[in-house]
Amino acid sequence: MPCARRYALAVDQPVQRVCPHCARISFESGPRCPYCGGSFRRRGLVGFALILTVFAIVVLGGTALMLIAAGNEFDRRINTEVENVHREFQTDFDDIQQNVRDELDRRLPEPTPTP
Repeated sequence: MPCARRYALAVDQPVQRVCPHCARISFESGPRCPYCGGSFRRRGLVGFALILTVFAIVVLGGTALMLIAAGNEFDRRINTEVENVHREFQTDFDDIQQNVRDELDRRLPEPTPTP
């Protein structure tokens, strides 16, 4: 069973606080440091939030630009492939059309002159 005296010592001691201005350890429980008179509260939260917001905007903006560039490259490649397929299809269609004409010319009799 743990010793009751050990827990009593931890509760009886005052809280240690570090001043954000002078970096001294204080055992005072008041709102101000007894050495420099500065507040124990840190005021850099607004600055930290601003830096974090700017960082988030830069990261999200960079990601958006990267995705836009990737989308443009994808569109360019798709358009190139579509043009290639269209050109090949047109060439094949022209070849088939010429083959049909040649076959019809071969099968149809020569026109006879009309008197």
